[in-house]
Amino acid sequence: MASHTALIFIDPYNDFIHPAGKLYSALVESLKDTDTITHMHEVLAAARAARIPVYYVLHQQYKPGNYDGWQQMTANHVALKEGKVFEEGSWGARIFEGMEPVRENGDVVLSKHWNSSSFQNTDLDFLLRQREITHVVFAGLVTNTCVETTARYAYELTDATAAFSTEQKNAATNIIWPLFAQKVTTTAAWTAGLKGEKREKYES
Repeated sequence: MASHTALIFIDPYNDFIHPAGKLYSALVESLKDTDTITHMHEVLAAARAARIPVYYVLHQQYKPGNYDGWQQMTANHVALKEGKVFEEGSWGARIFEGMEPVRENGDVVLSKHWNSSSFQNTDLDFLLRQREITHVVFAGLVTNTCVETTARYAYELTDATAAFSTEQKNAATNIIWPLFAQKVTTTAAWTAGLKGEKREKYES
């Protein structure tokens, strides 16, 4: 399975998960509740140890003119524009230290999404098909928006994500995702499964 698996890593921006980030205060409760940042690092390490490529899907970065003339802006778009969140060229729009793509692992940085879905108006589907990926694992931000919307294709991890409150995250993982996901599990269970899969290969 590992050879047809990819880790979909959503929005690991400084503005989200660094204490100095513009949106950190909105996520801090959820991030700390399940030690999300530690689990995100663990997921990356496990994926690379198993030679599983990481597909980085990132939100559009703010720059002057991005929303000029828009007639159907959502509250999310308004907030990003007014706060200049993920501003192009800024520290906040950089990937959190230690979570950067590793080309030698086959990692991919995709075209950016404008709203919640990492598939809408991006090349994610095309690039997954090019490598014949059939199993996807999700980690990143935000659990009940970008991750949930994207993860309706599949979902495997819960404690490597965070939301704007623990209550929202729990509602998504305990009520919504089981309705469409083949499996909802944890970082520890998934990485243990990878190790077991390797062991079976060596013993066969």
